Amino acid sequence: MFANFLNKRRQYPEYDEDFFRDTRMSFGDHLEELRTRMWRAIKGLGLFLIIGFILDGIGERAGLPWLGIGKPMLRVIVDPVEQQVKEFYRERNEATRRRLDEARQQGGDQNITRTIEMPGSFRTDQFPGQPGTVEIKGTFILSQTEVYLAGAQGQQDSDSEKYLKGMGIMEAFMVYFKMSLLCGFILACPWIFYQMWAFIGAGLYPHEKRLVNVYLPYSIGLFLIGCLLCQFLVMPRAVDAMLAFYKWIDVDPDLRLNEWLSFALLMPLVFGISFQTPLVMMFLNKVGIVTYETHKRTWRYAMFGLALGTALLCPSTDVVSWLSLFIPTFGLYLVGVLICYLRPPGGLAAPEEEEAEVGV
Repeated sequence: MFANFLNKRRQYPEYDEDFFRDTRMSFGDHLEELRTRMWRAIKGLGLFLIIGFILDGIGERAGLPWLGIGKPMLRVIVDPVEQQVKEFYRERNEATRRRLDEARQQGGDQNITRTIEMPGSFRTDQFPGQPGTVEIKGTFILSQTEVYLAGAQGQQDSDSEKYLKGMGIMEAFMVYFKMSLLCGFILACPWIFYQMWAFIGAGLYPHEKRLVNVYLPYSIGLFLIGCLLCQFLVMPRAVDAMLAFYKWIDVDPDLRLNEWLSFALLMPLVFGISFQTPLVMMFLNKVGIVTYETHKRTWRYAMFGLALGTALLCPSTDVVSWLSLFIPTFGLYLVGVLICYLRPPGGLAAPEEEEAEVGV
């Protein structure tokens, strides 16, 4: 019944039964072809992975931090959160300094104004009545809080303190390998997608291949927009919101490298997939399953479903990240409704010239 409904909605060109006679294969041949394409894709991925390892090693030896693939991209993902955590501690040190000044002026907390005596010496060449350099020995009275603040400031200025921690002996290696594998896949994705298309495209009709050619650029564009929006607009605000809770309950953040990397990679992926909403709506509208009239009646349920779905998909539990994902997704849903209104469902016109065979 459902198939009959779709057939009534879709008016595709009729093709000869022997349309695939030149590309028809047995089930075993299909498995062999799939195995061949998969091995070619894996070899391409392995090639880019090795190239990344070599470039990272050359960049390390040459003292060029920008030269490489996996390591520079790891710094791109790690540096922003480290800067935000550094700013968190800088603001905390500034608050401690203000408390110290208030305690000295108003006689408040005596613990923060405690001093320590330290023997020491210093040399000067401007001592009255003494030519040359004079060494003066004595006891210095220093504030314990000021000593701590000076040490903390020195760590931040010298960038000797790293704010992402590794809790296992293999964690650094696994994080670097995960990052290199992801970068290798991104660089090899044209080759990998070509192998996938070479296997799948041989079994598609011309009008089906035309749909792929039409929708694929929009899908890639929306995916990239979602990833970039998340990386440069949502992620900094999400980190600020999460660090605000640490400040609120007065607890020091101790972020793990592996957990942060998983979060930083999953969030853009979720945003990129969520931005496919208009394309899914266009497809369902085109085949007549969910039309503009359906959206007009059920938009409240759709809004609730999107709110629930984005809450489940969002890796972070803070409201800022959820709203940053829900608002653009709901906006794209409204764009999809407008497209469904402007382009009601209908059949596909027959191509002017039918292809004689399906190529890759």
